[in-house]
Amino acid sequence: MSSRVYFIQAQVSDGEQAISAKARRLFQEGGFAACFKRSDFTAVKVHVGEDSNTTYVKAPCLQGLVDELVALKTKPFVTDTSTLYTGRRHNAIDHTVLATERGFSVEGLGIPFIAPDGLYGTNETAVPIPGELDREVLIADDIVRCQSILSIAHVTGHCAACVGATIKTLGMGCSSRKGKMRQHASLKPHIKKARCTRCGECYQHCAAGAITLDDVQAHIDQGKCIGCAECVAVCRFDAVSYDWQQENEILQKSVAEHALGVLQGKEGRAVFYNFAMSVTADCDCFGQADMPRVVDDIGILASTDPVAVDQAAIDLVEQRGGKAVPALIGNKRLDWRHQIEHAVKIGLGTAEYELIEIT
Repeated sequence: MSSRVYFIQAQVSDGEQAISAKARRLFQEGGFAACFKRSDFTAVKVHVGEDSNTTYVKAPCLQGLVDELVALKTKPFVTDTSTLYTGRRHNAIDHTVLATERGFSVEGLGIPFIAPDGLYGTNETAVPIPGELDREVLIADDIVRCQSILSIAHVTGHCAACVGATIKTLGMGCSSRKGKMRQHASLKPHIKKARCTRCGECYQHCAAGAITLDDVQAHIDQGKCIGCAECVAVCRFDAVSYDWQQENEILQKSVAEHALGVLQGKEGRAVFYNFAMSVTADCDCFGQADMPRVVDDIGILASTDPVAVDQAAIDLVEQRGGKAVPALIGNKRLDWRHQIEHAVKIGLGTAEYELIEIT
C-alpha cells in the first residue's frame, strides 16, 4: 500500500514568510493535526546549520508550523543533538547559542531550543529494535521521552550516506554521541600517499585526534578513528579513501535502524517534512557560505511516512537534475538505495507513494 506525500512548489526567492505559509498549508491539507495531542511534549527536529553555513532551512520558514502546534495546545520545543566533530554544535551550550543567534529560540519562534542529549551529547536511552545490524540503538533521552515529533529535514547530498533527508535527520540527528559513533563505526578511511599534500586540513578537523602529519603525508590511527567522515569532507585532493561499496551501505543501514528506534512508541505521532530547496552536494554540517546548488529549488514535501517522503524527494531531485543523485553530487561510488531499501525491510515505512500536489 502506498503512502500519501503532500507537495507544494517553493523557492528560496519566495521569501521566508511565503515559505512558512506554504509549509503550514501542507500541515492543514495533510490533516497532520491528528498526530499531535494536547499537552504533548513535541520535538521540532531541525538542523540550525553549522557556523557560516547559509543554505540550512531558516527559522522563520517554520513559524507557521510552530503556530499550528501552539494552537493545538502542545508543548513544542526546537531540538537537535550534538555532533561528533568539533564545531559550534559540539555541545549543548555552544549549540544553543548558535540556535539562538539564528532565531531557533523563544525570541525567534516563540518556543525554546532544548538539546535532547544533554550537555555533552551523552544523555541517552537504549531502545530495543528488530534490526539486522543492531538489536538496540542509543537515542537522545528527550527524543525518547517526548510524545510526538515534527521532523524538519533539508534535502542535500551527503559524503557518506549519498542523500541526507528525513531518514538521516531522524537516525543520525536524534542519536546520542555513542549512537552516532556506532553508525560511523564501519567507516575506516586511509590516506593515499600519492595524493596527500600535507595541507593539514584533515588534521585540523579530526574530531577524534586520530590524524597525524609527518614529513611525507597524513596518517590515520584506525584505533582512534570514529568514522565521522570529516576528513573526506574537508580534503580537496581526493587523498582520503574508503571502501565505499561496503562501508556506505553499512552506514546507511545503521542510520535507518536508528531512525526506527527514534519512532518506537510514536506510531501515528510524527510528521516528516523535506525542504527540497538549496539542495547542495554536501549537508548543512559544512561551515561554508553559499554552497553551490546541484538542482534548482523544487519545493516542500510532507508525510506521515518517513520513507515515502524521502523516496518522493529523491525522485523529484533526480527528475529536476536529469541525473541520479550520485552523479549530481559528484560521487558515483555512493548509492542512496541502501537506506531506502533497508528502511522498508525493517518496517520503517514504504517507498511506494502517492504524490498529492497542493496549488
